[in-house]
Amino acid sequence: MIKSVLITGGGSGIGAALAVALAKCNCEVIISGRRPENLMSVARQSSRITPHSADVTNADDQDALAEAFSKLPSPRALFHGAGYFQLGQLHTLPSEDWRRSFDTNVTARWALSSKCADDLVGGRILFVGSDSGANVRVGAAAYSIAQSASETLRRALQAEWSHRDIAVAGFKPGLVDTDLVQGLLAAPEAEFPSRISFQNYIDSGECASPEKIAVFAAWLMLDVETTRFAATEWDIRKTDHHSEWLKGQLYDRNQG
Repeated sequence: MIKSVLITGGGSGIGAALAVALAKCNCEVIISGRRPENLMSVARQSSRITPHSADVTNADDQDALAEAFSKLPSPRALFHGAGYFQLGQLHTLPSEDWRRSFDTNVTARWALSSKCADDLVGGRILFVGSDSGANVRVGAAAYSIAQSASETLRRALQAEWSHRDIAVAGFKPGLVDTDLVQGLLAAPEAEFPSRISFQNYIDSGECASPEKIAVFAAWLMLDVETTRFAATEWDIRKTDHHSEWLKGQLYDRNQG
């Protein structure tokens, strides 16, 4: 059973909720992020959570995270929760936003996975996926492209590391009530023409809480048998596994 987890993007949203959920399951957890005050707020909820301020796109910070990860009890797991979402159509998108998207959503995941690989033997890597990779939305195409690349990276690691006893998987959480989503809903329609589609999901109540997503992710990392973990295309909206982890309903539609 996994004894410790490194969570990137652990200062808010899914990452923060997952840290608390894993700590309650007696896991030792390192959370990383760029905002120390957010990390400290999460860490105060459990003595098992250790904050580590870091920018996952920075090579020195990656090295420091890998070093801290190596000192955790094994078997260990890595949760790729850090992400970068920028608005803007491709022909007007600043090159810095394009680079930041790939640096965070793709390159950092490759680099940190590689640097932690020796300490992941017998453990797991879990990617947060997105429907965006297959469903391009006007005003958010750069994110869609990066998500598609991240999905390919995940599949490549599965193929190349299958002999190393490192289980790699990804899951799609659907729409989640996070600061990022709230920012999208506040964007002008001229900047993000696809905003209405997100609003329709909210209005219909199809938006999960970070805490509900965290329960699912914790179940995947701690309880699912290894072969099934790596072989399944996980989607929280599929009901075939709900009886194994979900209490109540996935969505509280009264909040829509």
